[in-house]
Amino acid sequence: MGDCIGILHPGQMGTVVAVSARNGGNDVYWASEGRSTSTHTRASQAGLQDAGTLGRLCELCSVIVSVCPPEFAEQIAEEVARHSYRGAYVDANAISPERTQRIAQLVEERGARFVDGGIIGPPAMNRNRTWLYLSGENADSVAQYFTAGPIEVEVLAGGIGRASALKMCFAAYSKGSIALACAVLAAAEQLDVFEDLKRQWERSGPSLPELEREISRAAPKAWRFTGEMHEIAATFESAGLPAGFHQAAAEIFRRLKEFRGQGEPGTNDVLATLLK
Repeated sequence: MGDCIGILHPGQMGTVVAVSARNGGNDVYWASEGRSTSTHTRASQAGLQDAGTLGRLCELCSVIVSVCPPEFAEQIAEEVARHSYRGAYVDANAISPERTQRIAQLVEERGARFVDGGIIGPPAMNRNRTWLYLSGENADSVAQYFTAGPIEVEVLAGGIGRASALKMCFAAYSKGSIALACAVLAAAEQLDVFEDLKRQWERSGPSLPELEREISRAAPKAWRFTGEMHEIAATFESAGLPAGFHQAAAEIFRRLKEFRGQGEPGTNDVLATLLK
């Protein structure tokens, strides 16, 4: 018999984490109070048990994992802290190492054990595609709950902030490069050199069809990347590097928010939206 694990909240990525915990023989709970119909559906399909309220979730679970948009990370940690939670709290959100340290102090002051987490990869239900990195002195004790897949789990040496730093550096390129591609193609379109750029890239440059596929895949999710780009900008600034590139990337993704919940748009639609 495993332990009780809580997931806040089972979105697409949170569900992958939850299923991994369930596959390890653990009882996995979520709190339905105030959540959307789509979240209810995901939780039910993943076989999660409903604790009803956050307070009850804190009573039941020895480990709670927060997987939410980065702009809500501290709010959720504060809500957990108000219940004087004393289990292990895993912040697996895409936030800067400095913000991670603040959240760690917040929950530890109320008696919880903190684990820094970072998720890299898509919300995939097959192995070797998505990794949960953990760091901090309590990371090993938490990692054991997620070894059965589909998520892969790895503990990083060093203290709190290592997992978040890795996530920030990885996403700075993987998502930042998509924002750059969007901006380059939109500028070329606006300046009437798109076809000329395309011809030059065919001679010596990136694959335009591949860039267009990446842009189309990213557009429906772009609304989720805005906050993450601001977190990366803060991370770069703390490392003594310019923050402006990823602040601009945040604006690129903000302009694409109208594609939320839609299918993958064509490149022309994405560029037209950016240039409005």
